[in-house]
Amino acid sequence: MIVAAAFGKRNIIPSGFHLEQNDPDPFEKLTTIKFCLPCQSKVTVLITNSYGKVVDKLISYAHEAGTYELGFFADGLPKGTYYCHVVADNYSKSQEIELAK
Repeated sequence: MIVAAAFGKRNIIPSGFHLEQNDPDPFEKLTTIKFCLPCQSKVTVLITNSYGKVVDKLISYAHEAGTYELGFFADGLPKGTYYCHVVADNYSKSQEIELAK
């Protein structure tokens, strides 16, 4: 199974924590996950399957305030419903994402 992440940051400081819906959704092999941090935070981004099993940990370390984009490559995963979880300090949010092959 090949599952990987690419990482990018924009220098705009957001006013609050936020996780946007992945784009595109549904996706076939690649989707972009975008989240915002209003202050420096330790961030963990996980992808789980519908049973709650972690299929990938995209990142888990401190980040400066800003807006971030992760590319999630789901080669080797079966089609279905997955969940993107972002945890940063006192913030936690999950989004359903759909892999359609």
